Amino acid sequence: MPIESLLQDQVAIITGASQGIGRATALTFARAGASVVLAARSGDLLQSLAAEIKAMGGQALAIPTDVTRQTDVDHLLTLTLRAFRKIDILVNNAAVLTPIGKTWEVNPNAWRRLIDINVVGPYLCSRVVLPHMLERGGGRIINVSSGAAYSDTIGWNAYCTSKAALNRFSTILAAEVAQTHIAVSAMNPGTTDTPMQAEIRQTPNGTFDRADYFRDLHRQGRLYPPEEPAQLILWLASEFGQDQNGAILNLDNLAVREQIAKDLGLPLIPARKEA
Repeated sequence: MPIESLLQDQVAIITGASQGIGRATALTFARAGASVVLAARSGDLLQSLAAEIKAMGGQALAIPTDVTRQTDVDHLLTLTLRAFRKIDILVNNAAVLTPIGKTWEVNPNAWRRLIDINVVGPYLCSRVVLPHMLERGGGRIINVSSGAAYSDTIGWNAYCTSKAALNRFSTILAAEVAQTHIAVSAMNPGTTDTPMQAEIRQTPNGTFDRADYFRDLHRQGRLYPPEEPAQLILWLASEFGQDQNGAILNLDNLAVREQIAKDLGLPLIPARKEA
């Protein structure tokens, strides 16, 4: 099947769609034929992206959303169904990195806010779309995780904790829907050149002692452009992801990149750093 029709007539909600991997995923999905619902807190950036997608012949709806607020998530569901009558794909991408610092130094309200965005947000969004997917008999939920889920990175207690929790949320949710035609998966996009990475590079060494490492990756051109992890998300959202329920895939894994290239008919994504 040509990549331009891989998601033909499908409807996808993408959170954190205003920038980075979310933005790249929205553009990738639109080019593959999906109608995309763009959710993020930044309304102006969403409207600009929606206009860009419409200008290239796609369908897009921008809905400013705070994924930690139940009323916002309910509103997102209502407007999506009103506009497109269905939901086939949910990409839980919205996330934040801060606070950065040792556990006893960071603001507890900021720590809690990160968990709300990175963990509670995917729960709330999945919770509202799943009854609809179950009624229709299928769907995809893709959670954007991180290698931080497996890392004891000093300064990233909240972030690492949130991504480990997101992975476990994904696998348990996958077990809950195992007897349906819904597939729930998580993906680690590798170290990607996003505004979050720019935030890391601007962090003083005294606050985060691995900042120089990430500055070196950027300087050496060893970051994935957001369009490359978006290929993995597209693959998971498509027919090729139907057998990936419960999977947690890593873009740094060569076998994963080779499968994407083979199935989507795209050039092999080059290695950026060792897996």
